[in-house]
Amino acid sequence: MMGRTHMAFGAGAGLLLAPLFGASVIPFVALSTFASLLPDVDHQNSKINRMLPITRWIPVLFKHRGFFHSIFPPLILYALFWALNLQTLGLPLMVGYLAHLGSDCLTRLGCNLLHPFSTFRIQGPILTDGLREYVLFGCVMVANGALVLSSTGMFG
Repeated sequence: MMGRTHMAFGAGAGLLLAPLFGASVIPFVALSTFASLLPDVDHQNSKINRMLPITRWIPVLFKHRGFFHSIFPPLILYALFWALNLQTLGLPLMVGYLAHLGSDCLTRLGCNLLHPFSTFRIQGPILTDGLREYVLFGCVMVANGALVLSSTGMFG
């Protein structure tokens, strides 16, 4: 998936889950949207590596859709923030990261969520930057808009 689609999924996950965790919606959504870009730190031309040039060395050491596309980095990230008693930061970061992984599982390349302990990949029908991704992006954005409107009481 492209960065914009990951961000749409991250924002949607944040909008859905912030109220369940009793979190302040705006910072939760902002952090989950940002974190939805983090797994692609292992891709040389990713949006996150263009935003944070200091991360550009990571693709040299890690292959794309390898370790950073497994469930271990978000769990480690959350555990680190939990140990620092910063769960209010760790939770939306984990939510956004997992939203990225979930959306990548919809693509033809898929994700190996247990890398490096398994070779099993969850794969879907969507070609990255293809028509289906654009349609999915539009649907997610409409759903996000509906979530925002419903949270403001405009839908009743």
